[in-house]
Amino acid sequence: MVLNTCQCVVSYEYILLISYIKWLVYVINEQIPERRSCLSTYRDMYLEVIECLHQVNKSIHGVPAIVVIIAVNVADIIRVTYANILFPRNYTNDPSSVFSIMFLLTRIVNILTLYINGDSTEKEVNRMSLVLHQRSVIEKNPRIKRQIKFFLLRRLHEHYHFKLFGMYHINISQLFSLSGKAIGYLVIQILFKLNK
Repeated sequence: MVLNTCQCVVSYEYILLISYIKWLVYVINEQIPERRSCLSTYRDMYLEVIECLHQVNKSIHGVPAIVVIIAVNVADIIRVTYANILFPRNYTNDPSSVFSIMFLLTRIVNILTLYINGDSTEKEVNRMSLVLHQRSVIEKNPRIKRQIKFFLLRRLHEHYHFKLFGMYHINISQLFSLSGKAIGYLVIQILFKLNK
């Protein structure tokens, strides 16, 4: 019970941190076309937010996100699906099957929340180039236009990829790949069980 509670606290703390950083990038992206502040202020804020995102993903939060959120949840999904839903020990109508389904659904929601949040954060960070390009089109001051183009060139070579601890991409294609591997493992286990 304590381990499960700690796992939930760590995973939701990480997801809240990433959501907050995504919100900061969103606010920066929305402020750029409105010309409320100078471009260098937005650039500095943006670079600080991206550095903070890298630090969160490469710090102590990155390893638990890989191990706790992804690996444990996928292993629990496979275990519960195999042992409690497909091949239960007793076939009576007991409430443990309902609890198994609820447990399975919470694990699926945890995984989906992490991957959807990571994918939307990556898209929001990469949307900065589009917002800057739109601002450069409407900008009349040549000095500011030149600043925008330099920053766009820098951003062009730094396409952001959401990685945990610098080694594991978090996006929807990785989720499909992971779910395909988990389903393949589950099918192999079912075939072994049926051949006994």
